Amino acid sequence: METVAIDEIIRVGAAFDGRRVFPMWFRWRNRYYKVKTVNYTWRTNIGAANLYHYSVTDGGSMYELSFNSNTLEWTLAKVCSG
Repeated sequence: METVAIDEIIRVGAAFDGRRVFPMWFRWRNRYYKVKTVNYTWRTNIGAANLYHYSVTDGGSMYELSFNSNTLEWTLAKVCSG
C-alpha cells in the first residue's frame, strides 16, 4: 500500500451529532468521494488551533482528512491506495 502526502484544502459535507462531526463526502480535484466508513479519529494542536483528524475510506482507498477549528478549513492530508 502506498501513502502519498497531499495537504490540499478540500470541500467537505459533514453531519453533526451533538458535539461530534462526521465527514460524509469530500470533493478533491473536481472529483466527488463518498465516505463509506470513518475508521479512526484523533485530535492534535497547532498553536491555539485544534485539528480534528479523520481516517476514512470510500470503499477503495483510505484518506486522512483534517479540520482546523480556527480557520474552519478541511484539508486532505494523505491518500493511501494499493
